[in-house]
Amino acid sequence: RRKDDWTVNATLIDVAGTVDLHCHPYPDLFPRLTDDVGVVQAAVDKGMTAVMIKCHHESSVSRAYHMQKLFSEVRVFGGIVLNHAVGGINPAAVDAALRLGGKEVWMPTVDAAHHAEVHGGTGAYDAQASGLTARAGIAIVGDDGRIRPEVLDVLTLVAEHNAILGTCHLSSREIVTLVEEARRRGVQKILVTHPFFKVPNLDLDTLRHLIGLGAIAEFGYCTISPMWAYANPKRVAEAVQALGSEHCVLVSDTGQRHNPVPAEALRIFAQSLFESGLD
Repeated sequence: RRKDDWTVNATLIDVAGTVDLHCHPYPDLFPRLTDDVGVVQAAVDKGMTAVMIKCHHESSVSRAYHMQKLFSEVRVFGGIVLNHAVGGINPAAVDAALRLGGKEVWMPTVDAAHHAEVHGGTGAYDAQASGLTARAGIAIVGDDGRIRPEVLDVLTLVAEHNAILGTCHLSSREIVTLVEEARRRGVQKILVTHPFFKVPNLDLDTLRHLIGLGAIAEFGYCTISPMWAYANPKRVAEAVQALGSEHCVLVSDTGQRHNPVPAEALRIFAQSLFESGLD
């Protein structure tokens, strides 16, 4: 091994000044480790700059507003996930969320048609369940293979508000179609949500294509965590090196009871990737 291995092994990564764009506090229909206050307080304790609250079942914009009133040391943001609980691909709900200050619109997660195909139904994962009755999965394209009109309306709203578009649990083909159309409609900020998670489970060539379109790969700790283990840190580190760090972000994607609190999960993730070869 290299002569500087001791230095690498002795380095403790500090997440002060960082932003976590993807965390899952309570309230939520999935079991959670802590609530909004606990997640934001942990971020403050680590000296982080901002956190984004994500909820599969409701807009998190008002929750972020109230956390911001409680914590002046860190910025707190929210958005909306387009699952059945908010009416699916619902332009009216997106319009309200963005006008109220939302910063990200996520495509369907646990209610996506691809998620249902992979997991045997909507509303649950391998490692946890929401208690909701399975419903028909939500696809962003029709039987003719074209993007549904309501999706186009959502993309227009995202572009108008210069918000972030999250691709979430769509299929690889849907994600490519979505990103291509989003760019045509002027969407500037696109995050490819946890690409190595079981959904969507993208390959590196697809990621390269999406990045070529202007998207950013969003790698999360939850993907490598012991309860999920869909990838290991070395694979993520190699992907970041291959894609270029300027085209990638790291997030926690935690809040589950079997994972560390998001601020610490982000630190562990960064530490693991550093020790796997990233500078």
